[in-house]
Amino acid sequence: MITCRVDRVRPALQPLRRIMLKKELIRRSPIRILEQSIHGGLGKGNLGVFTARKGVGKTACLVHVSIDKILRGQKVLHISFAEDPRHIETWYEQVFLEVSRSYKLENVIDDHDQVIKNRKIMHFRRPLVLENIRSSIMNFTEALNFLPEVVIVDGFSFYDHDESHFQFWKKLAEDLQTAVWFSATLHREKLELDDQGIPTPVNRFKGFFSVIIMLHPQPDHIDLDLLKDHDNLPLSKLHLELDTGTMLIVNRNT
Repeated sequence: MITCRVDRVRPALQPLRRIMLKKELIRRSPIRILEQSIHGGLGKGNLGVFTARKGVGKTACLVHVSIDKILRGQKVLHISFAEDPRHIETWYEQVFLEVSRSYKLENVIDDHDQVIKNRKIMHFRRPLVLENIRSSIMNFTEALNFLPEVVIVDGFSFYDHDESHFQFWKKLAEDLQTAVWFSATLHREKLELDDQGIPTPVNRFKGFFSVIIMLHPQPDHIDLDLLKDHDNLPLSKLHLELDTGTMLIVNRNT
């Protein structure tokens, strides 16, 4: 249940205090470190991916990126290819509550309403017909006058699709002028890396992706390692990890 904590602040000061607190939250967000490390962010018309074995925290990373964008007043379209999409809303609730606790957000209900308003979820079932997906997305965004700054694609198998599918997503990102973040699940038993350290099957499609981030589980946290940063070399150290308690991306130096 979401609760709203009311501080003893004069009413005239509450709106200004709330604005200042949110600005500080945005400034201190570890997503700023991610954006700085990849030279300003993923960028419009580009594809990025968080990759790891199943259950490591890819969706948590996607949702944290999504909520950060929403709290900055941007719109997010979350596209799920999972068999049961109900877990997506649960992830948003969990990550939002952890963000609000970590940064002591005031007027939590107002911010929660902003998350609901600026985040839309679409679910697609197999078999996938690319043109049907495109028309559904276009009709959906036009009907609701909802132009997303970020699109999240979760549960799209990199094993079951070929280059034409990623050409489709790249073209969609360019047409919508939006950044598109994916999750990519790796084989649980067999991990194969190319000469850049990019795992199969992501390395088959690396030419379509501007940013590739791999999650590495450790005993008490999960490291985020940058494997591709647009065309920039050498690669920066992210200095970020996923907190296994809160499932939030955090600064490794804190």
